[in-house]
Amino acid sequence: MLVLFLFLMMVFGTFVLTYDQMEIVYKELYRLIRKLLDSFKGVELTDKGEVWEKVRVVLGITMGMGTDRAVRAFFAVSVSLSLATVVLLGTKVSLRLTCAASVMTAFIPYILLLVRMSRLRIKSSHEGEVLLAEITENYKIYYYNMREAIDRTASGIEDAPSSKKILLNLSRGLGRAGSERSIMRLLEEFSLSINTSWANTLKNLMYFSLVHGIRVDEALEDLTLTIRRAREVEEFSRRENNESNLMIRYLVPFTYILTVVGGVRFFGLGWQKFLHYQFETGVGLTWLTIFLLVYAISYIVNSYLSVSKLDL
Repeated sequence: MLVLFLFLMMVFGTFVLTYDQMEIVYKELYRLIRKLLDSFKGVELTDKGEVWEKVRVVLGITMGMGTDRAVRAFFAVSVSLSLATVVLLGTKVSLRLTCAASVMTAFIPYILLLVRMSRLRIKSSHEGEVLLAEITENYKIYYYNMREAIDRTASGIEDAPSSKKILLNLSRGLGRAGSERSIMRLLEEFSLSINTSWANTLKNLMYFSLVHGIRVDEALEDLTLTIRRAREVEEFSRRENNESNLMIRYLVPFTYILTVVGGVRFFGLGWQKFLHYQFETGVGLTWLTIFLLVYAISYIVNSYLSVSKLDL
């Protein structure tokens, strides 16, 4: 850990000291990195299997990176983390615990994306009233042109930041879509980004308007009114209860830190001995790995259960 910290400090210091002489080189490197990241963005229509498609959809919803290249990079990162865990723990803890930690580490990127998607869905579900009101207004202003309404809402909506990102992805995709199948795929991903019954209804209304040219202004107004009533009911029945969230997020790590400080300060353990027993012995690494696995699982489960979406 100390070696890694010193290495990062050395890299940062080299960057600062040589920036004036190497400014052109650093800017070119930054441009190449941005170009590489942009190559992962976009939405592609693929048929490469259920697992591949699920990962592509999740990447597209959470990161705006729904390309085959992004999926390949995602699997490469997951496998690399798993192998790194095996290398770090393989000779110091039991085989079963090493395998469990390796599998858990391999799934960490996907789990983090699911948590991010869950939070995005919760936030966007609570922005439904604003989103629908904006789409309905622009739909009427631009003479019942749904594509124009989506484009204008995506670029102009400010009171619903999460929904704005989702709608921008839909708007960009519709600009490239050339068939009914591609439009339906984009609308499905839009609906999955929010994952509520009202989003599914909105998807169907958009489909009828975009593909078949059917006027849906009255249906949009009815859906907006329904969401407004659902929000009023949700606000009336909601109860503030953050005890479990606070305990998992802050109390558990704080308890571990207090244990370490207590051992060093009151039992004469010493920082050098603590670091040795914790990170260089089998027992210390075993219990630290178990602690991190249990903490990660508890935090993920609590993240899913602590906040609910606004649905009909």
